[in-house]
Amino acid sequence: MYRLFDRDRNEITYRDLQNKGAWCRKGFSKEEVFVALYGPQLNIVLNPAKTKDPYAVDLLDKGTSKLADLKTQNTPFFQARSRYDIDPQCAVVFNIKDEERYENLYPDIDILFWVDWQVVHFEMNNEKIDIKPMIGVWKIGFQQLRKLCAASPIHRYQQRINDLRGNAKRSYVLNLFDKAFEKVA
Repeated sequence: MYRLFDRDRNEITYRDLQNKGAWCRKGFSKEEVFVALYGPQLNIVLNPAKTKDPYAVDLLDKGTSKLADLKTQNTPFFQARSRYDIDPQCAVVFNIKDEERYENLYPDIDILFWVDWQVVHFEMNNEKIDIKPMIGVWKIGFQQLRKLCAASPIHRYQQRINDLRGNAKRSYVLNLFDKAFEKVA
């Protein structure tokens, strides 16, 4: 079993991180916070379709009318280096079920990764991993992302094997510092 800690060394449980219902409820407020913080700079607003369909993609570019989805990442993948040779400082995940959904419904969408590492310390057995707090927004077109995914490792979440709450069971592990990502904020 592993232990996670925030910037103030308060412990965060892995069960908290798996509660998709709570994260979805928080997700909408995070989308609102994201638009309040970055909307003017990135020329984006909440997608008006979200008022009728909570599963609609999150954002709309006001200038181009292009849709974008927000991927909020607050917990680094601490074991990305030992498992996949990717620095945990810049490792982000992208759910395979999202790739399938976008390919069918939104093949031209942009994906925005909003990173704000809330958890910065990991402990398991004698292993301790620290990363630096990091905040930023990276953008990538979905078709570019698919190319990265095709060459990326797939992580299978062991704690989600029997999950019935809708959590993704597999994700691509990506290097946010790859040149395909554009840091936009």
